[in-house]
Amino acid sequence: MTTEVQTGTDDAAGRIAADIKAAIADGDLQRAFDMATRAISRGLRHPQFFMLRGRRMEAGGHPQFALEDYQRAAAIAPDDVVVQEAVANCAMELRNYRAAVEAYKAILAQDGKRADIHHHLGTALANMGESDAAERAHETAIAVDPQFADALASLALIMARKGESEKARSLAEKSLALEPVQATAMVAMGQAYMSDRNHAEAEKWFTKLLDANILYPENRAPVLTLVADALDAQKKYAEAFPYYVQANEELRRLHAPEQGNNAAPEAARSLITYFENERAGRWTSPDDGGRVEGEFEGHVFLLGFMRSGTTLLEQVLASNPDIVALEEKGLLLRPGEEYLTSVFSLNKLATLGSDELGKLRKQYWSKVREYLPDATARVFVDKQPLNTSKLPLIAKLFPKARILFAIRDPRDVVFSCFRRNFKVSGTQYEFLNVETCARIYSLIMRVGEISRERCALNVLEHRYEDMVEDFDGRIRAVCDFIGVEWAETMRRFDEHKMVADLRSPSALQVRRPIFREGVGHWRRYGEQLKPILPILEPWAKKFGYPVD
Repeated sequence: MTTEVQTGTDDAAGRIAADIKAAIADGDLQRAFDMATRAISRGLRHPQFFMLRGRRMEAGGHPQFALEDYQRAAAIAPDDVVVQEAVANCAMELRNYRAAVEAYKAILAQDGKRADIHHHLGTALANMGESDAAERAHETAIAVDPQFADALASLALIMARKGESEKARSLAEKSLALEPVQATAMVAMGQAYMSDRNHAEAEKWFTKLLDANILYPENRAPVLTLVADALDAQKKYAEAFPYYVQANEELRRLHAPEQGNNAAPEAARSLITYFENERAGRWTSPDDGGRVEGEFEGHVFLLGFMRSGTTLLEQVLASNPDIVALEEKGLLLRPGEEYLTSVFSLNKLATLGSDELGKLRKQYWSKVREYLPDATARVFVDKQPLNTSKLPLIAKLFPKARILFAIRDPRDVVFSCFRRNFKVSGTQYEFLNVETCARIYSLIMRVGEISRERCALNVLEHRYEDMVEDFDGRIRAVCDFIGVEWAETMRRFDEHKMVADLRSPSALQVRRPIFREGVGHWRRYGEQLKPILPILEPWAKKFGYPVD
């Protein structure tokens, strides 16, 4: 948050603020706005100036600029609840959940009895993947107001996603008794039945919610997917597939304005072209990585592609006391944007010296320690499936790192990506059409393949299906590779405190012991997937999967 102080002189700022208040009372909003902007341009600082300009920016469709003004107002008046609510509401609209959480906490510091703010705090925390903190916030909201239907529903949904179906149903029933068509409670009921494998009853709840016609467009697609999942679980594959298609078509229409010219495929093609013309010698690190404050003894990157078993493997590894893991925190996002997006930047990365690389390493480990300030485990696992596209960067920055490359039957991977609801941005936008999903998979796999040919990388391929068939043998091999001892707790990974983000499409699956239903599941939809098989079969052959 920007640090501001009320300046100019308190008297001058106060007089203008009083004039602005009078103009607003007279209904002359334009005059009030003009006075506020002139005062800011003169160097005067008062929360009302920034609030007024922020409101105008927000009304004009510029929420990012509005948030900046609200935050400047909050820096001057941190105890002003109205100002902090403006920050929180605008931040939630922008999905800047961290800023929203800070604002909600500031409000609660002034009035801890506001059930609505505890509930909103829980919602923001849940969107950040902080499920335990979200759970506590919703529980506090309910303690303040036991008849708060929204908080009961939100807590029910968290319980359902954790697999605690009885608690979920009890909370959802209380919410629905207060508000008979409470969307979140209806989803929680359906997911609780899904967790209990009562798929027909789950389908009824999801269909009932769709029929109620109360959902915003952005919320319809996830419920359509839930209906499809319930049908799939009942082996009604021909009925399920059109729901998956409809869900994705609605998401494509919704996100086309900002994602329609998605650069992810072209970015992958550019990396492929660059490295096809590169020589291997340029892509070794000039040093051994040195020692950086905050780093762990062992460093592992878990990558591959979405839905290739990375979440399950991360959960298994995190159940070993010698290992700590972080899931998809984008730790290499900024250096990737700086060094992997053009021929010029790639050439610059290829020639970076130890001093420049050292700075980037310090930034990386500093971010890690923001998330894990007290972790004492020996080995750190950075799980980010799409870091496959960042293997050249990893080779330069972390020459001692171990790479776990997760592999699963490409046809299962692509169909699973197509049927799951991810946050729609960049690569994930390509998942919304089964053909574009297959093509982006093929491109990312080629990036991974050629990066491994050109860069100095220590890689172990980990096949999902091998782990399903021989859990102990495969996980022992992984432990040997990353330098830790096997731990008996790894067999009971589903009992381990949840490391996986509950927003992840894999969240419910890693709550259960190893299951085999996902192996070869694409074959249930073989007719619908025929058009993409020629794209995926070369990779299936390369990875050792049978091709009909």
